[in-house]
Amino acid sequence: MSIAFAVNYGPLAQIGLEIASLPTAYQLATGAYGWFKALERSKSLQELLAVSGGQLVSTSSFSFSLYKTVRTAQTSMQGVVVQGQKAQRTLLPKGSTAVPENSGIACLRAITAGLLLVYKTEAIVEILQDVIPNRLVQMSQDDTSLEIEGAILSSLKQWVSAVALEEDSDMFRKFLLELVAVRQLSMTGRPIAEILELEHPFANEIPLVIGVLRWILTPAHARESKNYPTRSLKVWTVATVMEILGFEIHADEVVAQSIHDYEKSLLISHRFEAKPRVFLVAMDGEKTDPTQLLHVPRAWPSPKPQITMIRGIPWILFRHLRGRRDGVDTEYLVDIWKMSFTHAKACFRGISMEHQNIKIDIEVMEDVGLPEHHKTLISDFSPELGRVCGTIMRHYVPMSPTSPGWNISEVRDQMRKLGTDEEYHTGPACSSNCYILCAIVCGAVYGLCSNTCFDNGEVLSEDSEVAFVPDLLANNGGRKLKEWAAIVGHCIRRHQIPLRTWSDLLFELFLGKDTESSILKSMNAPSNREYANSQNPYRSRLLLGAQSNGLTAVADMLVQLTTRKESFCYFHIERGQILSFPLTEDYYIQASTYLEPASILTMDPEPNNTVLRRFDDTQSEFALRVDVEPCWAGDPRTVLFVLRSHGVPIATMNIFAYIDRISYDSVACSCHNPSWEVPVPVSERWQLVTLYQLTRTTFKGLSFARVDVSDADTMILVDGSQSVAATIYAVCHVHARHLCVATECLACAYAHAMRNCQRSNATIVIAR
Repeated sequence: MSIAFAVNYGPLAQIGLEIASLPTAYQLATGAYGWFKALERSKSLQELLAVSGGQLVSTSSFSFSLYKTVRTAQTSMQGVVVQGQKAQRTLLPKGSTAVPENSGIACLRAITAGLLLVYKTEAIVEILQDVIPNRLVQMSQDDTSLEIEGAILSSLKQWVSAVALEEDSDMFRKFLLELVAVRQLSMTGRPIAEILELEHPFANEIPLVIGVLRWILTPAHARESKNYPTRSLKVWTVATVMEILGFEIHADEVVAQSIHDYEKSLLISHRFEAKPRVFLVAMDGEKTDPTQLLHVPRAWPSPKPQITMIRGIPWILFRHLRGRRDGVDTEYLVDIWKMSFTHAKACFRGISMEHQNIKIDIEVMEDVGLPEHHKTLISDFSPELGRVCGTIMRHYVPMSPTSPGWNISEVRDQMRKLGTDEEYHTGPACSSNCYILCAIVCGAVYGLCSNTCFDNGEVLSEDSEVAFVPDLLANNGGRKLKEWAAIVGHCIRRHQIPLRTWSDLLFELFLGKDTESSILKSMNAPSNREYANSQNPYRSRLLLGAQSNGLTAVADMLVQLTTRKESFCYFHIERGQILSFPLTEDYYIQASTYLEPASILTMDPEPNNTVLRRFDDTQSEFALRVDVEPCWAGDPRTVLFVLRSHGVPIATMNIFAYIDRISYDSVACSCHNPSWEVPVPVSERWQLVTLYQLTRTTFKGLSFARVDVSDADTMILVDGSQSVAATIYAVCHVHARHLCVATECLACAYAHAMRNCQRSNATIVIAR
């Protein structure tokens, strides 16, 4: 039975949750696969360092009290619970481990929290591999050294991952980003837009970041200089964050753009009362980054996805084009993106699913009459998108291929260079037309797909928060954008894109999540409707949600149970750590493959039914409810349906089985005159099976077997129309060789059974 509770200890202290049980809540948080792991893994890391002869210590340049003050005041952990047919946020007052008692681990936590603003976990681990042994570990013997490798490296990776998961769901990061943005805008000497233009977009600045961290962590009396000039905006940003987190430095807002500015900054830094300073140098010829490392980083510093409102996506995507003199600047492309987004959003009419393949229904048909030049240009992304993007292209793209810079071969050559080092050296002016096309296509993709996700129960709007990857175009000529466009285009054309690819697309678009899906592999993969079981455990995973970058997506089917198969295609997105369901190691909500053993249903040996109709009215007696819970009998990282009667568990049900059967076995009405009463001859020997018959074979109240009628020499009708729970139970629990689910018309389902199934063996389930 669902209860609300409040406790005074652990990560769930001081909150009320509507969940199945208190042990379940804590298992999801602190169990072997739980999300509350940072404290446990910090202890493991400290013990491994101790075994290796070292002790994690703080540096004198770090103020533990200042760090504790700012974290305590601004930390706000967010959780996501599914209740009341909504995915809702809840505050976790005791869910953060950001302020440990040990000052050494607090110093390391501050550094990691700051780096998580700009780097992913792989790059952070590489940075800490250098910083920890050189600045944060005190060895028990002076003539020994520490190498972060083997077991210690593994423990460090696990700790960084646990901290990242926690920090992603903490609003403290938003506080840091807002302060950094204010500091950047207050820079004097050179506008931030011009500084961004000077940044090399493909430089790996990990050696520079390691250098400034070494300098920051060096005690003040041991530093060779009280100033640290840098040519990197990222290094200056890291220094700004470290200042906020309690390190004794100051990131100066004055930018040195001349020798006079440079020398003046050095003189200020040498004053006795001045704090050690990091200042940005926006010119060539002067020495910068004095402690940078001279090595090739192993990790590629892919930018961390940024949490932003949807309206902020084009500002991030085209941020490097501010101040362009050819007119195709950031503001111009933002206007194009917004117009394309608004138009595509209005074109959307819904989603349909057949055999677990997705189709997007749109209203407009703009490919008719679209100029051939426009068709050729859009075909490099997806020909079908012309039906959505045609109107916007007429506004911003010339109709003639002879227009300057719009020849198809020139555009394709520009697209090949897009986001590469070659574009950086030749100048972005030659890519202006490519950016226009990308703005149109990207806006259309987000406009269509935003209709399939919900924020607090409402369709995503321009004010909804999403995670966006800044380097979308800086990868093989916009390859990722082309892949998104191809998926959406195929969905517009017909039922061709599998559900798994569709869900991966939404996770990439709105959670900024790296997925393992490939459109080419998924489109060419053979169709297989057998749900996973002990004999077939390797079927493609059924993903019912995901978590990434502090955002959680949960399939509509888990939020509000329904008999509509399309509910697997829609997702609710909220900011915070999911509390209601378990996650796999790669942070997915995954359907379980567990199946109960089958048993034979006892039936009437001499049935004499002459009419098929709705006949079972036992819903009020059973008071059925379906919950989504971890699969305790199998893999607790996955979920399944649990049927309850008056709050008491009756049976577990495989979600794979449910989606397979409603996708492949549902029979729509084709007679245009729906009928729920069908006369049948006695010779067909129809059995009428009630919910009571399905649930009566139990052990300690829990049904331990599915009903197997695959070998029964009879025709069976199961009435599951009393409720959604009854329908889900009947569809999942009956294992039949030939199954028909009557969703709109019993007469059509009967005709389909007689036409396509063996007359001696067919089962019809009447759905809600």
